[in-house]
Order: sequence, then structure tokens, then C-alpha cells
Amino acid sequence: MIRSLARPTLSFQPALLLPAALTILAAGLLLFVSPRSAHYWRVGEDHEPVLVGFHGNEQNETDLFRWSQPQAALFLYGYRGAPALVELRLAAPRQPGTPPAKVAFACQDGALGTITVAGYWRRYRFLIPTTATGETVLQWSTDPYVALPDVRELGVALSGVKQWPLAEHPPLSAQTISWSVLPLVVWAAGAVWRWPAHWRDVVAGLALLPAIGLALLPATAEYWLPTVPWPWWPLLPALVIVAWPALAAVRRSVVQWVAAQPVASWMGLVVAGVSLLALRAGAPVWLALPSAIIGVGLAWPLIAERDDVSLSLWPIGRSLAAITGVALVVRLVALDQMPPALWRDESRHGLLALQIWVDPTFRPIYVPVFADLPALLFYLMAPAVGILGPHAWSARLVSAVAGALTPLALYWFAAPLIGRRAAVLGAALLAWASWSVSMSRWAFPATLDHLLVLAAAGLLWRGLDPARHGWRVWLHVAGAAILGGLAVYTYHTGRLAPLALLVVALVRLGRDLSHWRVAWPRVLLAALIGAMVIAPLVWYVLTDSTGFNRRVGSVSIFQADDLARHRPLDFLAEHIVRYGLMWHAQGEANGRHHLPLAPMVDPVVGLLLLIGLGIAWRARRTAAVVVVVFWLLYYLPGLLSFNAPHAMRSLGTLAPACALAGWGLSRLAAGAPWRRWLIPAALAASLAVNLWVYFGLMWHDPRVYGEFDRVETVMAQIARRAAAHAVEAQTAVTVYLPREWVLSDTVQFLTSDLAPADQPRIWRGVLDSHTDALVVLPAFADPAEVDAVMNALGPAAIEVTPTPTIPADSAPLVRVFARGAAALALLRSP
Repeated sequence: MIRSLARPTLSFQPALLLPAALTILAAGLLLFVSPRSAHYWRVGEDHEPVLVGFHGNEQNETDLFRWSQPQAALFLYGYRGAPALVELRLAAPRQPGTPPAKVAFACQDGALGTITVAGYWRRYRFLIPTTATGETVLQWSTDPYVALPDVRELGVALSGVKQWPLAEHPPLSAQTISWSVLPLVVWAAGAVWRWPAHWRDVVAGLALLPAIGLALLPATAEYWLPTVPWPWWPLLPALVIVAWPALAAVRRSVVQWVAAQPVASWMGLVVAGVSLLALRAGAPVWLALPSAIIGVGLAWPLIAERDDVSLSLWPIGRSLAAITGVALVVRLVALDQMPPALWRDESRHGLLALQIWVDPTFRPIYVPVFADLPALLFYLMAPAVGILGPHAWSARLVSAVAGALTPLALYWFAAPLIGRRAAVLGAALLAWASWSVSMSRWAFPATLDHLLVLAAAGLLWRGLDPARHGWRVWLHVAGAAILGGLAVYTYHTGRLAPLALLVVALVRLGRDLSHWRVAWPRVLLAALIGAMVIAPLVWYVLTDSTGFNRRVGSVSIFQADDLARHRPLDFLAEHIVRYGLMWHAQGEANGRHHLPLAPMVDPVVGLLLLIGLGIAWRARRTAAVVVVVFWLLYYLPGLLSFNAPHAMRSLGTLAPACALAGWGLSRLAAGAPWRRWLIPAALAASLAVNLWVYFGLMWHDPRVYGEFDRVETVMAQIARRAAAHAVEAQTAVTVYLPREWVLSDTVQFLTSDLAPADQPRIWRGVLDSHTDALVVLPAFADPAEVDAVMNALGPAAIEVTPTPTIPADSAPLVRVFARGAAALALLRSP
């Protein structure tokens, strides 16, 4: 039975026109309330304008000021298209003999000119044409200036800003028109879709707030409101509202026709699949993605209302065991070869784990600057690298195992929400997803976070069941609190764990007060245990909130360093689009996280995800809403930070997406007995594609292996080979590296277990004339540096070729110069 969501008729009555008339009148009146007043500001005062590209406050004999970087900008808000005057108090002192600072100024419309800024304080005034819809910015750039011993690159010094409008009343801009008609659009939409009258009026009233803000606080409101896509807004929503009855009628006719033509449903499924494949092949998003969605809509009669295949046909335990086995294999096989080299952060995590292992006084809660992470991962890594040694595979072992266990946690979480069979299928799709595999195979705590949160959510759901009693529910609740608290100690996304568990509790207990009366002691216990678990981290935050938020703040959309755009909600809108497209069109560009720019899931999961979202909408009033809320919740870290889409910050969306895809496959396979074969076919296709992406494409893609510390890894391998050769051949070979390479995190970690005599040494241009030695330089070393090495090694020096490289068939990464028979034998031996 297909339920129509359309509300095809709209009956306009005079009484209903009154709210619209009042809304338009109020919005129109608010357009002419006070224009932006003049703004005078000096460095150190409150109400600082939006400045980008500046260092901190400094004080000289007479003034408090801020140095700009060579490129900097001032953003102007609240002028609504009216011209503005801006006065900057600038100085550009330079050392004797240094040319004066020539500064090029520009705005969003183009160049304003180049002036020479004096070495003493002067005021410079600019007439800026402001924009009615976008952002107005005054930019400037100059040659970098370094005043040793200060190593910062400086531009000009700023001590004050004055800005004021030239128009008594700003013009009627596109932005003010767009936000003023928002209440009318909301009210009309509520009337068309028959919202309850009180809700419609309340929402329409709230929609008036942007216009009020633009009238009363123009600068603040213009900063926080997103750029409107004029004239598409409000024209397009208005057209949709007007045409909605006709659109609803067309939709009903199509639904009736499809229901009478079963072949049309299968054709819709084919259209959806072909559209997603075309999207990956480069088809326009505006054409292929709507076609896929329409295809899924046409295929909707194929989707069963419920699973009708007996669960007894499903050996759940054996299925989960097989899934876990596959997950372990794809994450542990060749763990030291793919990725082929360590990355700096992995090495730092390994060094911290080793310090925890050997130093009983080092027990961090959070490690700022060096790692900018909570410390749980380092404690779990400590036994692995401490016992097994500092290797790539030992450092990655904890993350790999955590990733392999996450499908089990997903099943545990999703089974009571969407059904056991759908949960098993979701776990299988997650087990070999190339995104999850890639994130699991390097030493980072993101996989650990989601393993703990999913397990905690499953425990909490069972522990808060009002119909269950006894000691097990208390163990479930306590276990959920412990795991949820530990999740906060994993990665920055772990800060969402308490919120995620709160969602579980709210949905589980619902609006029934009797449920809360039964469960409130369990909720209290969970809160107390959770508070105890996170108490050390809370104490750390209270003592060093700056360090705790340093990394999060540096990538936040609320602290943008973009010289052309600065509105947080503009970035948010852009990120919403990018994260929406990452499933089917274009994923992240960073090769450390996934295949660059490839969709984050395979086409099978992409199609099933669309079906699963439709099923979730149909079941939105059931417990299954928790899966969707989890999916949406874990977009937040990525949406609120830069580099979208970011595979690590949004990894929490993958498990719920796989659960939804598994739900879609389970319902699609229900019905005729032959449909059961869709399940093994879909799983086999998904497995093949993901293995091909990770072990086929990513293994050999320079955009992937080029993101890791290949030079440092090769240098460390040579040092380790020299140490092993010294034991076997009883002949010591000293390995020398340039200073920056010896001190690099990767070389430090991979050689940390070598004896002091076998550690690589810093190349200082000289060496003992009686030692066998290897001097290792990067392949891009300067010819003068190479000549100096050859001269220092003397007439017996030989450049050894070929040298080790990663991957084995890639270009050389290092140049190795040897002196002595033992040194030559070392590199020429297999």
C-alpha cells in the first residue's frame, strides 16, 4: 500500500490572508529602521571588526597595534550595497636599507590601487563599494618583511579602523527583500501542507527574526546570515508552493501508473543504478543525482513493508563470525605495506605510546600541540609497540582491530532498531567498506571512537528497556556509561558521544512518563558513572581549555582565515552540499584518508542508501529514527570545520549509512523467493568493488602513497638494516642523515629501539676517517651538499645505486653515499 504524502488542495480564506499581510507589513517597515552607524575601533578595544591574516596584539612606546601578515583583509558588514568609507591607521617600519612597503589594496570588485605605506603612523582612507548580497572585503598585500630575530613574515602594522556609511538610508537590497519575504514563504508552505495553525503562525513569526536583525543590528545580522542565492530565492520556493497542488496530482498519477506496471519499478531501479554509475563517470550532478532519486521513487513498489523471510533461515552467529573474519583480514593483511610508509602523526602517536610504556611518570590525559588528541589511543598502543617493537604494523594494530570490531558493534546497535537481518547486512557492508578499511589501517583513533559509541548505544538501548528488570539491565547501563565516557578520550568527534547517548535515551523512553518513572534510577546511574569516567578530562579542560580546543578551533568555520569569504553559514551551506555529494559524486581529496575525489562508498551501497533513507522516512515514527539521527549527528564535526568533505571527521556517518543500506537490501530482497538471491549478489558486488578500490587503485596511486613520509621511512629502514648488519657481520656501519631528517618523528619512532651506537647520527660535514659510513640524503638534495658529502668521505666514497624506495618500482627517494667495504655490502645485500 503506497501512502501519498501530497496535500494537493489549498483553500484560501480571508482570515488566512491576515497573517501574511501582517508579515509583509512588518517586514517592510523593518527595512527602514536605523542604518548602520559609524564604527570607530582601536586595537585592544571591544567590538573588533572582522580581521583576517593578523598576528596578536603588541605594544610599543605609544600605541597598541597588530602586525598583519603579507596578505590580510578587513570584512565590512551592514551596508547593504551602500558605499562605505574606511580609514586605516597604518605604519610599515622597515630596517635601514630596506625598500619601503608598497601595499596593493583591492576589494571584492577589483583592485583599488597601490600605495607606499610610511614607516610611521598615518591614516589612509578608502571608498569601498559594498555588495548587496555577497561579502564586502578590503584586502591588501605586500612583500613579506622579516625583522630578525623575529622570524614572522610581516606586512603592515594596524592600530585602528574607522568605517561609516555615506548614505543616510541604505538602498533596498536583494538581501533585505529575500529575508523579509521569508515569513510569507513559510506561512504559505504551512498552508499548502496543512500544518497545524498554531505551529504555522509560530514558525512564520520566527522566520521574521532575520529581517528584524537586519534592521536593528545590520552588521551582526549580515555576518551571521548566509548569502542568499538571488533571485532563485525567493522565486523558486514561491513557484514550488504555487505549483504544489499540480505537482502532487502528477505524483499521484505516476504512483498509480507504476503500481499497475511492475516492470516500471524494475526499470526505475535500473535507472537509479545507471545514474549513479554515470555520476561516477563524470555525468553532471544536476542531471544524474535527481535521475537516481527519481529511479528509486519509481522502484518504491518493490520495497516491502516488512521483512517476510523467516529469521530462522539466517544463522546470525555464523554470519557475524564470517563478517568479523573478513573485516580482520582486509585490515590486517600487509598492514606494514599499505599504506607503504608511516605518516608524521602515526609516528608521533607511536612515540607517545612508547613514552607511556617506558616512563611511569608520563600519564597524559590529553596531549596538546604534539598530538592535539586525548590519550586513550596511546595507552592502547603502548603494549603493542612496547612488546612488538616500533614498526608500522605494530603502531597500526590497535586501529585496525578497532575497525574490524566495529561491524559487530553496528549489529549490536542496529539490530533492535531495524531488525536482525538488516543489521547483519549493514555490518557486512561496513566490514569491507574501503572508507572504513582505509581509516582502520593507520594509527589514528577515529575508528576507536565509533566502536565505543556504537557498543555503548546498543547497551543503553537494552538497559533502558522499561519491560526488562534484573541485574543485567544495570550492567548494560553501567557498561554504556563506561564505553561512552571512554569514547570522549579517543578523537575530537568523541565529544559527541554524550549527545549521541542522550538521543538513545530520549527515543527509548519517549513521552511515556511511566517509562521514565521505571528507568530514572538507571539514567541516574549512567550519568554518575559517565561523569566519573570523564572527570579527569573535564579537569584538564578546566585547567587548559586553550590546549584542549586548539585543534578544533584552528579548523572551525567560525575562525576562517579565508581572505575572500568569512560568513560561517556560507561555509556551512557549502559543506552541506559537499557532504551530500560525497556518497555518490566526489569524496575527499586527501589520499591518506581514501581514494582521492572518489565517492566514499561503492555504487551498491550508494543505491541501497537511497532506498534505506526512503524506508527510514516511512518509519520515522518508530525506534529506527535513532539510526537516522546518528547519521545526521555525526555530520556535525565535518560540517563545522574546513576541508569538506573530510573522511576522518565524518567517519561516524559511515556505520549508520551502512545500516540504512542493509535495511534497504533486506526490504528489497523480501517478497518473491527468487529475490533472496539479490542479497549474495549485492554483497559480492560490494566486496569486489571495495577490495579493488583499496588494494587495487589506492595501493598504486601516487596521490595516496605520496601523502606519507616515504623519505623518512626509507632512511629509518637503512638505519635499521645497518644495525642488523652490525650484529650479523660484527662490523659497525655508521649511518648519517641531515639534521632535519634525524629529528623527524618518523625516523625517531622507527629507530627508537636501536642501541645508542646504532642510532642514525646528524651529518655535520665531517666523520671519523677510520669508520665505515653511509651518508643518506634526500633525492632532491642540493648539488653543493652532494659535493660536500663526497669530499668529506674522501676518495673511497661511492654513491650506491639502486637505493631502497617506496613503492619498489617508484622513483628514488634518497641518495646514499658509502665508504668502506661493510657499508657497500650492507646496501648491496638482499
